[in-house]
Amino acid sequence: MSTPATAPSPTRAAPPEALDDDPPVRLVMSPLDRVEVPPTMRVATALDRVRRLDTDHLVTRCGGRVRALGEVDLLRHLRDGGARPARMVDPVSELARPVTTVGPEMRRSRAAELLLAQDPPILVVTVDGAPAGLLDAATVLRSVAGSR
Repeated sequence: MSTPATAPSPTRAAPPEALDDDPPVRLVMSPLDRVEVPPTMRVATALDRVRRLDTDHLVTRCGGRVRALGEVDLLRHLRDGGARPARMVDPVSELARPVTTVGPEMRRSRAAELLLAQDPPILVVTVDGAPAGLLDAATVLRSVAGSR
């Protein structure tokens, strides 16, 4: 038994079943420039940036590769250093870790699978070999919720 297709409503360009519920990541990624920091940025400054931007991750370029670090990495660095204020001025390049890059046409569902296997849980979207965007769990969830 088949169900009839929903007629387009005056407010939608297509019926709901025609909408792509698994879009390519290029349509849901966050801009990279918003969260990119220089590798020489100090841990204290990076913590401030994470809080001001209301983001979980920052990215930096070290040795020609994009690397990532999260707020949790910054805090762990300070905690593990003990009572040593000098840890606040360490550069983020010491903490940033390599990240997986994906193409812009990868589907959101596949990216979500990859995020679950990543540490840190972040993907960098590359276009023509150049970093162009960022995917993390919050970005994927916002896109699923429709508030991208």
